[in-house]
Amino acid sequence: EIINKAINFWKENNNYPYKNIIFLENSSIKIKHKNFNIKHKNKDWGNSNWAKLINNIKNDYLIIQSVHDETNSIEGIFSPKKVNFRLACAILNKCDLYLGLEGGFGHVAGALKKKAVIYFGGWISPKIIGYDFHENIYFEHDNSPCGEYRNICPHCEKAREKITPKYIEEKIKKFLNS
Repeated sequence: EIINKAINFWKENNNYPYKNIIFLENSSIKIKHKNFNIKHKNKDWGNSNWAKLINNIKNDYLIIQSVHDETNSIEGIFSPKKVNFRLACAILNKCDLYLGLEGGFGHVAGALKKKAVIYFGGWISPKIIGYDFHENIYFEHDNSPCGEYRNICPHCEKAREKITPKYIEEKIKKFLNS
């Protein structure tokens, strides 16, 4: 039912058929938790990057955003409310691609053998926790992976600057067309 609602939402806001369905998880539920705050800020790609990327691709793809209390919502895409983890996994199973941060849904996409474009930044290496059949976006640098969880990391900030929305957009298009 949520997929049908998403398709209707997309049709009402766009003039032509979408190419694929993308499941988006762009923010951690732990971002404001007292024990994880710095770590998840360092792992994050930044809401402005996600918004730029989504605004560039939302007319071509049906994007379903996973929503929870800490979600950085992006205007103009389908964001169903009151979706628990189990239902979100079922929705992801119906999608063509997972797009988001390294974390729980990346592992769900791995278990479901779904295509995925996952932002790792420079915090943790996809060689440690990634899947070789995903497009893992990693910041190769002398300080990578840093794993910094106590202080805001300038290296992770540099990763957010160097990995551009256009770069990830190109990876999505290439990956979905392969």
